[in-house]
Amino acid sequence: MTQTPKKSARHIVIGGGSGFIGTALREALEARGDQVTIISRSGGAGRITWDELRDNGLPQCDVVVNLAGQHILDMSRRWNDAYRDEVLNSRIETTQTLVQTINHSPNPPEVFVSTAGKCFYGTRELDGADPIPELDEDSSPMGMDFPAELVGQWEAAAEGVDSSRIRHVRLRIGVVLGNIERKSHIGKLWRIGRARGFLPIIRLPFCLGLGAVIGSGKQMFPWVHIADMVGILLHVIDHQDTKGRFNAVSPGIVDNKEFTECFAGKLGRRVIWSIPEWLIRFIVGDERSSILLRGQLVRPKRTLEAGYIFKYPDIDSALSNLVQKTF
Repeated sequence: MTQTPKKSARHIVIGGGSGFIGTALREALEARGDQVTIISRSGGAGRITWDELRDNGLPQCDVVVNLAGQHILDMSRRWNDAYRDEVLNSRIETTQTLVQTINHSPNPPEVFVSTAGKCFYGTRELDGADPIPELDEDSSPMGMDFPAELVGQWEAAAEGVDSSRIRHVRLRIGVVLGNIERKSHIGKLWRIGRARGFLPIIRLPFCLGLGAVIGSGKQMFPWVHIADMVGILLHVIDHQDTKGRFNAVSPGIVDNKEFTECFAGKLGRRVIWSIPEWLIRFIVGDERSSILLRGQLVRPKRTLEAGYIFKYPDIDSALSNLVQKTF
């Protein structure tokens, strides 16, 4: 049983607060009366830049949440050494900067929430006859690939925070499913708009009947609804007895085929295609391909034990909430 959370308004600093998760978290915090400062590449009202953070230190605050990092599956970017380094540095350097400024703060925040990905658990080839290993917060990686190495370095950068003075919560996040913002006439017509999360990226092909199972379709798909992603963040911020690792994934994990068929069904479409593994490797590169072709059966064991109650624990209820039939 968790302790009663604090109710008084606080000041929360969010690294990468202008992104998909950061924006949703900021809106939830401000709606309940908390003050939010975002750390981003550009300044402005309610913002500081990373350079200002390095030069001036951390502003007085109660909570720091780090969500910064270049998306590893940005399909607008060609996978090469420069982009690989950008992905690494955008996570590791920002985390190291926050850890240093937190540790040097004369009045450090109560809690530091560092985030990383479910890719920590790695991947390996599995014999079809063998059961898929279940992985919780205490599990070691079942195999190593580039995404697992990246997350390992990312988490290691956060370990330097002074846990004798600061409560450190470490989240491993699955694929976050969110709604779609429609702000233009074209967006209203096609029901697409600014991409926020995974669903807007894949929705148009599915609407056109081009949605497809990836590879074998048997790879597990650890996902979480954006409302639960924010809910987990608020829960670990508010409950003083939460510390250590927590998996931000839904308990109702499905494989790629189940997710694809459910998503297509909500759009009134059928799935008749599959994308071969060789084509995925060609499009995204070998180092990134395991993210799509190999999954992990990740369980939110400690998250549930900490008392968090999922609003959308299964894929059907989550997609029913997020997907609107278009045409």
